[in-house]
Amino acid sequence: MKVLKKLFVLTLIFSITFALSACGGKKETNDNSSSDSGGKKTLTVSVEEKYADYINSIKGDFEKQNDVTVKIVKKPMFEQLEALPLDGPAGKAPDVMLAPYDRIGGLGQQGNLLELSKEDVSAFDEKDQQQVTMDNKYYGVPFAIETLVLYYNKDLISSPPQTFSDLEELAKDSKYAFESESGKNTGFLAKWTDFYFSYGLLAGYGGYVFGDNGTNTKDIGLNNEGSVEAITYATHWFQDIWPKGMKDVKSSGDFVTEVFTKGNAAAIIDGPWSAENFKKANLNFGIAPIPTLPNGNEYQPFAGGKGWVASNYTNEPELAKKWINYVTNEDNNYKFFEEYNEIPANPAAREKAAGTDNELAKAVIEQYKSAQPMPNIPEMAEVWTGMESIMYDAASGKKTPQEAADAAVKIIKDNIAQKYSK
Repeated sequence: MKVLKKLFVLTLIFSITFALSACGGKKETNDNSSSDSGGKKTLTVSVEEKYADYINSIKGDFEKQNDVTVKIVKKPMFEQLEALPLDGPAGKAPDVMLAPYDRIGGLGQQGNLLELSKEDVSAFDEKDQQQVTMDNKYYGVPFAIETLVLYYNKDLISSPPQTFSDLEELAKDSKYAFESESGKNTGFLAKWTDFYFSYGLLAGYGGYVFGDNGTNTKDIGLNNEGSVEAITYATHWFQDIWPKGMKDVKSSGDFVTEVFTKGNAAAIIDGPWSAENFKKANLNFGIAPIPTLPNGNEYQPFAGGKGWVASNYTNEPELAKKWINYVTNEDNNYKFFEEYNEIPANPAAREKAAGTDNELAKAVIEQYKSAQPMPNIPEMAEVWTGMESIMYDAASGKKTPQEAADAAVKIIKDNIAQKYSK
């Protein structure tokens, strides 16, 4: 998600409230889990306002099957998650809610989420299960998936590039020449100054964040031989092809969007959230998996999305679990895809979506196969900080690719040792 990395700064807040959360346990009364006026049990479901109609459309059968009233709370997802460590012990938290994958593990570890069973996630493969797991415990059920994809302008090229060699050829085409900078070209653009975007490049060359499936902070692979090779390749684009604006850590993303929207770039790497904006700009665009890297490997971006979780403070844990399994079943997950164009995580619903003519769904589902789950441990916050200027340092010539990578990893290790040492 575009905002994921910013949200790790909230880890400290959760850590401070952990003692209160873990020791407080479930409250005897929960303002959001009381019975309604008719004496029925009430299950409180918190979602973004835009999803309220969807919940209303599916809740009827659940209410009948379980003799319960489903109460909808409209609240921004991240605001709800930020409030959970305090609202939970106070009896003010909802029973169930959505959470991005990178937040589920930490919230569960801190005692804020209800632990689920292996059976609840048995329909999902190992990658999907990893998204909602922490310390071999399950704290959510996958609901939507996302990852970076390739957007291309159908008015400029008839089919999507298949390899980075194809992208290099685009960069030689004079029609994409950047007029204000001689010798520079915008045929292909990628926001590689942002680690969320460049990670797929590093991973494709053998780099990784933490070892042992993102859990071993003693093993950092962001300055290994593969990562340095990837940074060296990116430096070629920054120094030899792209305009200098692509080096700007803060504004390069806006530059990529502007150039593509104006029809001056044939292809860019971006997330599924950008599709709607490109539609509004009346672009004739296509969506495809990201081309194969020069070394023959797949681009391996972060795998993201969101799942359904239950508050550990709910007075109705069994009912909350029933809701999570109900809302994530094939029919309800596919209905969510139809209404919001967010790709379903449920395997049967995902396969069904892949069989449609929806280019976004096809591209995300295919790219997701090579995507890697983002580490969901608190130490990931230090990775965003450490990697913030790595591409700029290398691209500007301030440091060699190896020096830039080493400096970034040193920051990560130092910060982890300072903040997380026991």
